[in-house]
Amino acid sequence: MAARQRDPASRQAKLVGQLNTAGFMSVGDLAAATGVSEITVRRDLLVLERSGAVRRTHGGALGLRRGDANVYDAQEPSFEARRRRNGSAKIRIARAAERLIQPGQSIAIDTGTTTFELARLASGISDLRIVTNSTRIAGLLADNPNPVYLPAGRVRGRELSIFGRRAVESLESFSFDVFFLGVSGLTADGLFDYSPEDAEVKRAFMARAAKVVALCDSAKFNRQAMVRVAEPKEVHMVVCDAAPPAALAEVLSRAGVELVVG
Repeated sequence: MAARQRDPASRQAKLVGQLNTAGFMSVGDLAAATGVSEITVRRDLLVLERSGAVRRTHGGALGLRRGDANVYDAQEPSFEARRRRNGSAKIRIARAAERLIQPGQSIAIDTGTTTFELARLASGISDLRIVTNSTRIAGLLADNPNPVYLPAGRVRGRELSIFGRRAVESLESFSFDVFFLGVSGLTADGLFDYSPEDAEVKRAFMARAAKVVALCDSAKFNRQAMVRVAEPKEVHMVVCDAAPPAALAEVLSRAGVELVVG
């Protein structure tokens, strides 16, 4: 029980899963299912309701996964776990995104698994200037003739991304033709990421780019994570491996977002 109490993200993800399966559960039932106190459950439900993952009711809560309803991802998987997930789809997306890059451009590549695949392909394009907040991507491209730049800042754990106020400030002196944005989820409400720190840097990249291209495999449709990075109208294009569900596609169309299916 103590381990679960120390890991609120895992516990909250379990709460959402229980509610999505049952539809409605009382606070007492949720406490029994997760092995924590009812007070802890009530606190978790308050957090989850604020994020849009559940709806609290008198004495319990309702799950919201119905049809095109959003799925809430509380915990970020490791880089390698994400890279293995839908790997072939991510490669197709990267190939479609590569075709958007022209020699002579200045491009920014976000941290992420699909963007990592794009970086592999971009190494074959001449006369690029590349900025990335991923030390993995920078290492991959280090021996390439194209110059590669990293912002200043702190390195974030397993993700090996650079974040912090210094990173945001150092990006203010750059301008990019295209920013390739990695996301953890895409819903009618916007584009999401697990990390508040990475999300801040993503927004800094977006502010300096003439064109923002989000790379999103279809498993991320109608999924949301902890932080909303941007509204749909703030990106110019979404490159994906399959068409989004009709309701989501309609929202993107109304927002002026171009869809490219790889």
